[in-house]
Amino acid sequence: MKILNKEVFQKHFKHQFSLRLHMLAILLATTLSGALFCKVLLICSVADFRWRYPLSVLASYLVFFCCIKLWLYCISPSRSKKTNVLSGLDLPSSSGRGSGGGGAPLFRGGGGRFSGAGASGSLEGNNAAVVQTGILAQSQPAPVSSSPGGVGHVVGDGLGSLGDDDTIVAVIVLAILVATIFFSAIYILYYAPAILSEAAFQGFLAASLIRRTRAMSDHSWLGSVFRMTWKPFAVTFAVAFLSGVILHSYFPGAARLADILWKG
Repeated sequence: MKILNKEVFQKHFKHQFSLRLHMLAILLATTLSGALFCKVLLICSVADFRWRYPLSVLASYLVFFCCIKLWLYCISPSRSKKTNVLSGLDLPSSSGRGSGGGGAPLFRGGGGRFSGAGASGSLEGNNAAVVQTGILAQSQPAPVSSSPGGVGHVVGDGLGSLGDDDTIVAVIVLAILVATIFFSAIYILYYAPAILSEAAFQGFLAASLIRRTRAMSDHSWLGSVFRMTWKPFAVTFAVAFLSGVILHSYFPGAARLADILWKG
């Protein structure tokens, strides 16, 4: 692959691929990996929010670079060869079922046929039983409270706990953390064409110039991706650390969000 001009390459690359869609998939994998790593830390008895939240952000950032590396491998000229990156996916076809004679039969009603005098007699008996059941149901008072493990009890405990000042602080902190993650993702999605096209240019250029040294090929695109993404991840890391500090100070014995929002 011969690369002559950076601007021409990036312009052609942006028109060839849906880079924001690709970045959305990368960010989804990054977010899910952070949540999974946070769960793993909790299983490993790392209950302190001050450690668990920042470490989860760092782990998700590493997964982000791994996803970029995998993306570069999938769209590399040696694999795609002027084809779309999605053309190699083997998607299941829905036309292979239901057309032949060996497919599953259509659903048909069973043995419920109303014919003859016997059917009418059974209907009259059923109607009488329904009327009696309705009269008994109206004569009995409706239950006021649900079971202790019901949905109403859980919702009531949650609404009651929101009246606590400490719980309101926790809700505000979590809302700020979620908003920070959301706006960081929007920022990266907005600059996704520039981030991915620059990474592709650096990776393909280094691979074409130095074919025997894979480490140098990796370093070229790693630097470009880091320069364009470290700010949103740094802000997310700082907010996650501060959120962990605040939650630990208000709820030192809590290990999960459920212990805070549905305490007592």
